[in-house]
Amino acid sequence: MIKVFIAGGLVAIAIILAFIQKIGIVKDLSFGAVRSFIQLIAVGYIIQFVFDLKGVLYQSLLLFIMVLIASYTSRGRAKKSPHAFLLSLISIFTGTFITLGVMLLMRIITTEPKFLIPLGGMIIGNTMNAVSIFLERFYNEFKERKNLIEVFLSLGASPREASKELVKKSVKTAMIPITNIMKIVGIIQLPGAMTGMILAGASPLEAAKIQIIVIYMLSASVAIAISLLALISYRFYFTPSAALRL
Repeated sequence: MIKVFIAGGLVAIAIILAFIQKIGIVKDLSFGAVRSFIQLIAVGYIIQFVFDLKGVLYQSLLLFIMVLIASYTSRGRAKKSPHAFLLSLISIFTGTFITLGVMLLMRIITTEPKFLIPLGGMIIGNTMNAVSIFLERFYNEFKERKNLIEVFLSLGASPREASKELVKKSVKTAMIPITNIMKIVGIIQLPGAMTGMILAGASPLEAAKIQIIVIYMLSASVAIAISLLALISYRFYFTPSAALRL
């Protein structure tokens, strides 16, 4: 714990610099530092408790709670998007559990807590970010192009046809973070899983193999979630009679 407080001195330096330069982020930095400390310590105790129980049911319950929290967070980032919480919940849940399910069926990982909880957390976090980006971008595109969509509808286009290009743009934007990670991983950045394994004493080559699995896993979950959103999200912008709701 002493090492943690020493590392916290680095955050204190950043807070002091922000205060001197009057950047206006002192409150955010201070609150973020305290909140992250409390959250991580609390999560550490919770995960240790689940590890001790050693049951798939308990792990699944914890992962579902994490999905609920991620969905609520995603809704907060895309407040104006209709049914943001429901769409986030469906997409994050689907992407996470399909990805983990395939990895379990293929025996890439086992049901041990040391695999399911950390990997599930990484999947949920990355998928949440992509979902938030998609929902926010999709709403903004609809708002800006409302008149154009109404023109398409008046010419006989279906809601799906009228919103097709907006869906494409939103999908591309939401996929940017994960595709960027795949491009620079190992060259500019050593990701958390690989770094953690090396620090734990694993060989760099073995750590690299595990990181490849993690990257592919994250990209699959994000792609599944965003593809699902592309299929269903636009429907909430139209009435049953194919009129624009906005």
